Amino acid sequence: MTAPTGYSRTLDAFQTVVLRLCAAGVRDIGDLSRLIGLDPALCRTVIARLVEGRLMELGLKLTEAGRRTVAEGEVAETDPRLVRVFQDPTTGALLPRILVADPVRADLREHRGRWVIIQFGTAGASREVSALTLRANGSSMRPSERDVLEACRSHDLAARGLRGASRHPDNAVVAARRIGFHGTANPVYLVCYVVEGDDGSGRMWTVEDPFALGDGRTFADLLAARAEGDEQLGRLIDDLLGRSRRDRTAAARKVDRELAEDARADVVRILGEEIRDHPEVFTHLADIELALVKDTARERENAARNAIRVFECILPGLNERFPAQLPTSRVPGVRERAFVLTARRLGVISVPPNMRRHCAKPTNALVGDIIRAIWAAGENAQHPFATFIRQRPTLLEDLDRSRILRNNATHGSTGAPAPDELEHIRTLAYEAARHLLGLSGGRSTTSKRVN
Repeated sequence: MTAPTGYSRTLDAFQTVVLRLCAAGVRDIGDLSRLIGLDPALCRTVIARLVEGRLMELGLKLTEAGRRTVAEGEVAETDPRLVRVFQDPTTGALLPRILVADPVRADLREHRGRWVIIQFGTAGASREVSALTLRANGSSMRPSERDVLEACRSHDLAARGLRGASRHPDNAVVAARRIGFHGTANPVYLVCYVVEGDDGSGRMWTVEDPFALGDGRTFADLLAARAEGDEQLGRLIDDLLGRSRRDRTAAARKVDRELAEDARADVVRILGEEIRDHPEVFTHLADIELALVKDTARERENAARNAIRVFECILPGLNERFPAQLPTSRVPGVRERAFVLTARRLGVISVPPNMRRHCAKPTNALVGDIIRAIWAAGENAQHPFATFIRQRPTLLEDLDRSRILRNNATHGSTGAPAPDELEHIRTLAYEAARHLLGLSGGRSTTSKRVN
C-alpha cells in the first residue's frame, strides 16, 4: 500500500553526523566508524535508516533530499510511499512496524508437525534455522486507514530512537485520506528469536525485534499471549529458558499491565476525562506516571523523552490555529532583540541562547515550534501560550532544560535525570496539557510514590 511515513521532522544525533560526514565525502563505513567512534554494525544500521528515508543512496551518496536536509537542518515532509504492513491473522491487529524494502527471500520446508526448516541466503552462503510455526486461526482483513497510520508512526518512533511525533489530530485525518491499498494480502512468516535476559523490570526473556529497530518487548508480549493458549509454544519457551523464567516474566507482565491501567487512571484524575480526547498526549503522560512508580534509570530516561513529546504533540497544532507573523527585518541583531522584547513583554524571565539563534528563521523542530508560539502569543493576549507564560514565567528556561535532559537521556553520557528533575518535568508536562489543550478538570499534580 502507499502511506505517508516519516513523522519525526528532525534526525537523531547519529543520523545527522553520518549524513554530514557523507556530504563531506566520506565513502567508507570503516572511516565513519573511526571518525564517530561508533561500532561498524551500528553505522550500517544508521545508514540503512537514512537509505530507507530516501536521504542517502547506496555507496554513501546523498540524494537531493539528503543534501537539502544537510543545508536546512530539517527533514521535509515525506510523500506517500509504497510500504508493507503486517497483520496478525488471529486477531486482525497490525504489527507496529512497516517494511519499505522487499521482504527477505528464504526457502521453507516442512520438518515435522509444526516445525519447519528455513534456509536463508543462496547456495554456498546460506544458513538454516529450525523454527516452530504458530497457528493462524483466521483470515486477513483490510485494516483501517488509521490503523495503517498508527503502524507507520510506531515504526518511525522505533526507527528514530523513540523520538516523539509532532502531529495534530486534524493532520491525521488528512493523512488517512492519502492511504492507498494495492493488490491482495500475501501470507509471510515473521521470524522471531527468543532471548533470555533481565531488563530490570522482572521480565526474564524477550524477543529480538525482527525488524532490527530496537526494543522487541512488544513482540515478546504478543508471543507470551499466544503461549498461554498454545501448549507446544509454551513448552518450547520452557525448554529454552526454564519454567521459572517464563512464570516470573508472566507475573511481571501482569503487574506491568495493572501499573499501566493505574497510570492512565492517575492522568484522568489529574486532568479530567477530557484528556481522553487527546490520546497521544494521554499516553505520554501515563508513561511518565509509570516512570515515577518504577523509578529505574531506564524509566526516568523514558520520562524525559515523554515530557518533551507532550510539547511535540501539542505545539504544531497550536501554531496552525494561531499562525505567527515572523519579523520582516533582515538584520539579525534587530530580529533577535525584537524576539527577546516580545518574550519579555509576555512575562518570560530569560530567553535561552538556542531560541535566540533561531528566532528569525524557526526550524521545524521543537525549538522552532516554541519560537513560533512566542511570536504568535506576542500578537494575541488570549493565546494559550501567553496565558501559560503568565502562570509560569520560567517556561522557556524549563523547556530548554527539559530538552537538554531528553537529549542526554537519548544520546548523552549523563543518562537518566535525577528524581527531583523528573518531578519537575512531570509537572511541566501536566501544566502544558492543562494550559495548551484548555483542560479544566482534574486535581493537583502532586505525585504519589510507591514503596
